[in-house]
Amino acid sequence: MKKILVMACMMFGSTLATNATGTKMATKAPGDKSSKTLASSRAKHLSDQMIRGLHLNNYQSEKIREINLKVAEQITAIEEENAGDQSKIDALSNKVYAQRDRFLENVLSTVQYNDYYGHRKDYTAMDKEFAANADEEENTGEATASTSER
Repeated sequence: MKKILVMACMMFGSTLATNATGTKMATKAPGDKSSKTLASSRAKHLSDQMIRGLHLNNYQSEKIREINLKVAEQITAIEEENAGDQSKIDALSNKVYAQRDRFLENVLSTVQYNDYYGHRKDYTAMDKEFAANADEEENTGEATASTSER
């Protein structure tokens, strides 16, 4: 039944969203909500920007969301595991970004991929800025919550 449903969805130009988990979150408890929430928010934000900027169709949009979720989970884990060691974060992150590039090459058209490749530093910077802002909001929210409890 599941195979039939998947095949039917693929025939109509869309795919079912799949759960792209499997990345370990070493510094926080497995399944930590804040890590998963941050990764999910990062992936959604970046995907939305890429979908608009690269003019993706429905199939490509779903694939980009899956890829970006997996990448965001890996990057978030790298940042948590290596907090304070920016050079190690950068080195490990670059490997993940290179892997993403290979995945995107199979999803995007040649024109779209060339456009992405020319702007990938912008996408990466946008993602880092979003993550930094989300982290600040989370820390501010926790501080506000603890002072309001008194």
